[in-house]
Amino acid sequence: MPPYLQWLRFIWLPGMLLVLLTAQYLPWIDLTPLYSPQLPIVLLGMAGLLGLGFRSSRVALAALLIMALYMGARAQLLPSLERDLPLYLSLVAVNLVLFTCSRDRSVLSIFGLLWSLLLLIEGVGFAWFYDCCSPLNLVFPLESLPAGLSGFTLPQLIGGISAFGAFALLFLYPGPTAMGLFSCIILLLFSVWLSLPLEFIGSVAGILLVASLLGASYELAFRDELTGLHSRRAFRYQMLTPAWNYSLAMVDIDYFKKLNDRYGHQVGDQALQMVAAQLARHASGTVFRYGGEEFAIYLAGRNREAKEARLEEIREKIANYPLRLRSSGRLSAGASFRGRGGGKPIKITVSIGVAHRSKKLRKPEAILKAADQALYKAKRSGRNCLSIHG
Repeated sequence: MPPYLQWLRFIWLPGMLLVLLTAQYLPWIDLTPLYSPQLPIVLLGMAGLLGLGFRSSRVALAALLIMALYMGARAQLLPSLERDLPLYLSLVAVNLVLFTCSRDRSVLSIFGLLWSLLLLIEGVGFAWFYDCCSPLNLVFPLESLPAGLSGFTLPQLIGGISAFGAFALLFLYPGPTAMGLFSCIILLLFSVWLSLPLEFIGSVAGILLVASLLGASYELAFRDELTGLHSRRAFRYQMLTPAWNYSLAMVDIDYFKKLNDRYGHQVGDQALQMVAAQLARHASGTVFRYGGEEFAIYLAGRNREAKEARLEEIREKIANYPLRLRSSGRLSAGASFRGRGGGKPIKITVSIGVAHRSKKLRKPEAILKAADQALYKAKRSGRNCLSIHG
């Protein structure tokens, strides 16, 4: 999957929001607990504490901001709450968009303290502005706008712009945290338009933020950070319940140590990312980063010839793909670039070994060992080739 579409893996988060928004209008589903006055405090507090423990400043600050809005409304500290609640919700949505643009750090760091100070200044500034300009009635219909927009209120326009900005940021910052914040922004936008109860808003926002942290935890446990592929741990879980008919292919980058020694580890990472992208794009099975420069491909199904033909096609595509090195000027400060190969293309090849499940090879451990043996055979045969066990 291309990097700019990685956010599609977390489409279940806005899907969860859609289910909760729809379910409240279905008579056979009881969502009364979501309207409990205490539940938003519990869920948002849980999200904040988990964000603090996971060093996810974005989730922790989002939970803190939404909880502050909810507690302020409960304590009747917000002026003209019934009239101006949509405005408060839209301004919170703007802050969530800003959180999406930032990176996760510890809330207790200088970064977190600066964010907290900025939110405090923002709150004090808004209170002063509200007292100063309250006769302006901040939720009046915008008659001066073009005819197509004149029926919207200021909170609706702010919320719509926030939702559009958050959606655009998903392409730049893909991940479960960004998708969780995006879902919260959509929730706030729906609340501006549909006047949802504040208890429901707080409860659902807490659920979404906790779910985004669970998604981030899954990514850390089962996803390789460098290549974006499934990790070795995910491969182990896959092999606990394999299909009745399947094959395993082991893929290894040829002369990878020499590549690192000549050009440096950043170029080695670039080669790993290129091979991973080609495998993920063209393999008809699930691709895992098994370790180092080695990958594993799980291929379900009976048609051995088709699998072998696809693996051979992948090998050729990688061999014919010109990996153009990034110039030394694009490396980070202090990074070495041995060999001075910046900007020139180099050729990367892989060796592949494949083993199929059969009467003799039944257990996953035996099939993995057979695929490894086939890989070693491909290495001994001159590399850049496909070897089949048996």
